[in-house]
Amino acid sequence: MLIAETFDVNVPAQRLFDLLLDPNVLGACIPGCEQVKKISENEYESIIKTKVGIIATKFRVKSIITDIIPPTMIRTKGEGRELRGLGHFKQKTEIVLRELSEAKTEVSYRSDVSIVGRLATFGERVMRAKAKDCLLYTSPSPRDLSTSRMPSSA
Repeated sequence: MLIAETFDVNVPAQRLFDLLLDPNVLGACIPGCEQVKKISENEYESIIKTKVGIIATKFRVKSIITDIIPPTMIRTKGEGRELRGLGHFKQKTEIVLRELSEAKTEVSYRSDVSIVGRLATFGERVMRAKAKDCLLYTSPSPRDLSTSRMPSSA
């Protein structure tokens, strides 16, 4: 399933790029994110609780930054397992930042997500809507970084 979106945020490109790489800030912006741990320089593990259709789920997600061009592009790949065995997913994401002005940045992301198991039975429409809500850490909705959900220390 391909998920792509482009939008603008009122944050300078370099600042947004730095925020996307800060697990504490990013975790606070992802609905249901209970924990984000930096495993190594480019590897993260998170626990995300979410609801897909009528099923409440909890995923352990491992994400790796595979390519990075500061401050314009981040590519990641990741996989996650639902903790009760309801399914798993794999994803590849590219986030591209384009400075529109000193204080405004265009964000484009593109995620290719493959879902297997009982969760996949909900069909693409429900999964696509949920994915736009929360793209499971490696492809968050960066527009949240310019809202009040961002920690004040960011």
